[in-house]
Formats: sequence, C-alpha cells, structure tokens
Amino acid sequence: MIDERSRKKLASEHSRRLSAADIDGLLELYADEVAFEDPVGSGRRTGRDALRAHFEELAQARITEIPGEPVAGQDGTHVLLPVTATMDYLPKGPGFAERGWLTAPDSPKDARITWDYVLMLRMGAGGLVQELRMFWGRSDIGVAG
Repeated sequence: MIDERSRKKLASEHSRRLSAADIDGLLELYADEVAFEDPVGSGRRTGRDALRAHFEELAQARITEIPGEPVAGQDGTHVLLPVTATMDYLPKGPGFAERGWLTAPDSPKDARITWDYVLMLRMGAGGLVQELRMFWGRSDIGVAG
C-alpha cells in the first residue's frame, strides 16, 4: 500500500508532467493495464497505448493543469485532485461541442477551453496508478477567446 503523502505527491506530479507535455514521464506513473475515463460517462478505455494517445491529444492542445490540494482516501489506494485547466480549443474542442458539452467559438483557432474537474486516481500496491477518472460536467467547462 502506498502512503497518503506519496499518493498526494503522485497526483500533483501527474499535473506537472502533463502541463510540461512530458508524456513519457507521465506514463511512468501509470500501470500497463491502466483503466481511464475522461469524463466519467464517456466510456472506459484501458492500457498505456490508449492513455498515451489521450495525453498526446491534450499536449497537442497545450493543456495546462493547475492542481489544487489533493485529498487522500482512507482506503489506502485513492486520491482526489481538484484541477483548473486551460487548453487550445483545437483539436479536441469540436468533439466537445458536438456532444453538447460546450458552445463552439466564432474563432476556434484563437479560443481556449477552460474547465474545472476532479481527478480520481487509484494506486496499486506497487505505487503506480491503476485507474484514472475525471469528473466534470457541462457547467464546469467553457470557451474563452
């Protein structure tokens, strides 16, 4: 079991590495059989290859995550991390607009997505993330610019 302090540090490190577009370093935090869902309700995906593709799309959009204070679960495996993020509207924004999650901007090339979400990370005994889930709703996401 990974201790609370280490789980919290790992969650914050996730945001640091994603914001730095350090995809290889970011994937070092995750188990090979990782399961993830972003946002919850959009469909579960598994494996590092699928997670790499997801993170690469976010890096391409110049995502920046500003983490809040992580909260550890008493179960010895979970941590929650509130995040405020921004990224370019392109390339992921049109898919969000098609799903009705946000309104498409007049000038997509200049627009940025802003949103608040909570990451839920579940760590395994080896200290790697086994599961990542992102919780956010339509009222938590918007477009600026």
